Amino acid sequence: MAAYLNRTISLVTGQTGPNGNTDADDHHSSSSTDTVDKSVGALSRHNSTLQTSGSNASMNYALNTTGGVASDTRLYQSNDKSPLQIFVRAKKKINDIYGEIEEYVHETTTFINALHAEAEIVDKAERELFESYVYKVAAIREVLQRDHMKVAFFGRTSNGKSSVINAMLREKILPSGIGHTTNCFCQVEGNDGGEAYLMTEGSAEKLNVVNIKQLANALCQEKLCESSLVRIFWPRERCSLLRDDVVFVDSPGVDVSANLDDWIDNHCLNADVFVLVLNAESTMTRAEKQFFHTVSQKLSKPNIFILNNRWDASANEPECQESDLAKVKSQHTERCIDFLTKELKVSNEKEAAERVFFVSARETLQARIEEAKGNPPHMGAIAEGFQIRYFEFQDFERKFEECISQSAVKTKFQQHSSRGKSVSGDMRSMLDNIYERITIFRNLKQDQKNLLTDRIQGTETQMMQVTRDMKQKIHTMVEEVEEKVSKALNEEIWRLGVLIDEFNMPFHPERLVLNIYKKELNAHVESGLGSNLRARLSIALAMNVESAQADMTDRMHALVPNEQLIVSSTKMALRSQPFEMLYSLNCQNLCADFQEDLEFKFSWGITAMIQRFTGKVRERSKKNQPALAHRQTSVGQQQQHGVVSPVSSQMDDATPVCLLPSPGLVAGITPEQLSLISRFAITSVGGQGTMGGLLVAGIMLKTIGWRVLVGVGALYGCIYLYERLSWTNSAKERTFKSQYVQHATKKLKMIVDLTSANCSHQVQQELSSTFARLCRTVDTATTDMNEELKTLEVQLNLLESNQKQLKLLRNKANYIQNELDIFEHNYITTQ
Repeated sequence: MAAYLNRTISLVTGQTGPNGNTDADDHHSSSSTDTVDKSVGALSRHNSTLQTSGSNASMNYALNTTGGVASDTRLYQSNDKSPLQIFVRAKKKINDIYGEIEEYVHETTTFINALHAEAEIVDKAERELFESYVYKVAAIREVLQRDHMKVAFFGRTSNGKSSVINAMLREKILPSGIGHTTNCFCQVEGNDGGEAYLMTEGSAEKLNVVNIKQLANALCQEKLCESSLVRIFWPRERCSLLRDDVVFVDSPGVDVSANLDDWIDNHCLNADVFVLVLNAESTMTRAEKQFFHTVSQKLSKPNIFILNNRWDASANEPECQESDLAKVKSQHTERCIDFLTKELKVSNEKEAAERVFFVSARETLQARIEEAKGNPPHMGAIAEGFQIRYFEFQDFERKFEECISQSAVKTKFQQHSSRGKSVSGDMRSMLDNIYERITIFRNLKQDQKNLLTDRIQGTETQMMQVTRDMKQKIHTMVEEVEEKVSKALNEEIWRLGVLIDEFNMPFHPERLVLNIYKKELNAHVESGLGSNLRARLSIALAMNVESAQADMTDRMHALVPNEQLIVSSTKMALRSQPFEMLYSLNCQNLCADFQEDLEFKFSWGITAMIQRFTGKVRERSKKNQPALAHRQTSVGQQQQHGVVSPVSSQMDDATPVCLLPSPGLVAGITPEQLSLISRFAITSVGGQGTMGGLLVAGIMLKTIGWRVLVGVGALYGCIYLYERLSWTNSAKERTFKSQYVQHATKKLKMIVDLTSANCSHQVQQELSSTFARLCRTVDTATTDMNEELKTLEVQLNLLESNQKQLKLLRNKANYIQNELDIFEHNYITTQ
C-alpha cells in the first residue's frame, strides 16, 4: 500500500507534459481538478500512517498546467526507446543469427554428404545426425518467425478482461458489456496489411471485422465452445503494442468451465505475462486462485500482474469515507501480495507490490477514445479520482511493457540461443572428430604414397639389374646347351653303325625294293638318333630350363607386391606342358643323294691293291701334315723377320727345288700322280699289249718257276672264286650298310653345328619368352602402382581440401558461438 501511495503521489505531483491540454473551461475539467485535489488530500492524510517506499518511477507522468490530465503519449520515452523495442531488436538479431546458422548447417551437411563416400571417415549415423540438424534449425526458424510477446488475461466473468484489452489497444475491439460476453478465447495480433479480419479455429476463411458488433455477430454464428480460439488480426499501424509484436489473449471467465487444464495446455504455455483481472467490488475467489495455482504448477514462476478493475465504483459510494476506501484498497493489496508471494511463490514482496494496480478499464478506454478525437482525456471520466486511476493504468502499462519485454526475450530467445549454441557446439565437436579422422587417414595415405613411390623406384632399379642378370644367364645356358648337344650328337654319329645294325628290314638289291629300304632306313636312323638324344639330353635340359624359369619367376615376383598380380603372373609364366627339345635331323633329305655301289669287287685285285696302297699313303700324309705345317710356319716367320739359318741355306743349295705344293705331297708324289699311274697300270695289263704281258710272264716263269707260278695262280683263283661265291644278299646288305654309314656319318657331321645351334635357339626362345611374359607382368604391376599412386595423390589433395573446409566450418561454428554469446550478453544477461 505504501508503494502504491508513493507511486500515485509521484504521478499527481509530476511535471506537466508538453502535449497537455490547457483548455479547462468545461465542466469535466473543473470537476476533474477538484477530484485530483481531493484525492491528493486524502492520500496525504493516509500516507502519515504508512511507510513510503521512496519510489518515484512515474515522475515523467504529470497533470497539465490547467489541472487537466496529462496526454497519454508516454512522454517518458519515445517509441524507439520503448521496452518493447528490446524484444523487437532481439527478435531481429536472433533471426539474423539463425539465418547464419541455417546457412552453416546446410553448408556443413552438403559437405558431409559429399564426404560420406569415404566410409572410413563418416558413417551413416553421423550423416543422419548432421541432416537432423537441418530440420531442427528450420523448425526453430519457423518458431522464431512466429515468436511474439504474448499476454493472457484471466478472471471471473464480467470482471472487465475485454475492457482492459480494449483500453490497451485504444479501440473497442473485443466485445464487452454486462454479463457473460466473451464465450471463447480471443487472440488479438498485429496484421501487416491495412485490413482487419478474424479467423476461427480450424478454418482458413477470413471474416471481416469492422466494429465490435460485427465481431460479436461472427462469434454468435460460429457458436464456439469456451476452449475454442478466435484469432483477430488488427492493423499494426493502429496500435503501437501490436506493432511491437504484442499478442493479447482474452479468455472466458474462469468460473465458466472446469477444463482449466485444457485452457492452460492449449493457450497459456507460451504466454509471457498473465494478467489477473479482479473485480474491485469483491474479493479474489477460489476459482481465480485455483486457475493460477494450476498455471504455477505447469510453468516455472509465471509473470503475473493483478488488476483490481472497476475501482471507479469506489467514488460512487457516498457512504464510504476515504479512510474506508484506503482500508479496502490496503486489504485488496495485501491479499494480492500474499497470493503472489506466499501461495504462488512467484515473486518477493517488493516485486509483488509493484504488480498490483487499481484501475478502471472502461474509464481509461473512454478517455483514450476522447483523446483520439482530439479532446482532453478527462472527458471520458466516469467518477471522481479519474486522474489517479488513469495514471495507475498508465503505470501498469509501463511496468507491463518492461516485464513482458524482459520475460519474452528470456523465455522466447534464451532457449533458442542455447539450442543454437548446442547445435553449433555439437557440430563443431563432430567436425573436430572428423578432422582428426581425416588427419589420421591422410597420414595413412601419405605413408602409402611414400611406400609406393619407394617401391616403384626400387622396382625399376631391380628390374634393370634382373634384366642384366637374366640376359647373362640365358646366354650362358644357351652356350652350355649348344656344347652338350654337339657333343652328344657326335657321340651318336660315332655309334651310327650300331644303330644301323639294329635295322632288320629284309634287303633285296632290286631298285624299287632298295628305295623303300633306304626310306625306312632313313626313318629308323632319324628316329633312333632323336630317341637317343632325347634320352641323353631332354630330361636334363628340361629341368635346367624349368629351374631357370623358376628362378626368373621368383626374382620377378619379388618385384611385384600385389598378391593377386603374383598369382596372375605365375599363371602366365608357367607353361601348360613341360618344355621339350625338338631335334630336327631330317635324314630323308640329308641322305637323299646316297648312291650305293653293290657291284662285285675282288679284294685282291690290282685296283683294290692300288686303292689300299694309296689309302695307307694318305694316312701317313695326314700324320705328317702337322709337322710340315709347323715347319712351313717357322720358315715363313724367319723369312718375314729376315733371319735365315745357315743349315737351311746349305740344304737349299744341295736339294732340288720341288715345284709342287708341299702340303699335297705323299712320299714325293701327289694324289693326282698316283691316280694317273694306277690307271696306266690297269690299262697296260688289261689292254691288247700281249707283248708286254708275255714278256713279264716269261721273266717270272724263268725266275720263279712254272710250278710256283701255277700254284700262286691257282690260289689266287680260289680266293677269287670264294669271294665271288660269297657275294650274296647278306654281303650286299653289309656293304650297303657300310656305305650308308660312311655317307650318313659324313652328312650328319655337316649338320652337327646346325642342330646344336637349333637346340640352343629353342632354349633361348623358351627362356626369352618366359622372361618377356614376366616382364610384361612386372610392367603391368608397375603401371597399376603408378595408377594407384595417382589415385593416392588425388585422395591426398581431396583430403587436404577437406581439412581446409573443416577448418573453415569450425571457424564458422566459433563465430556463431561468439554471436550467440554477444546476443545473450546484450539481451538476456543484462535484463
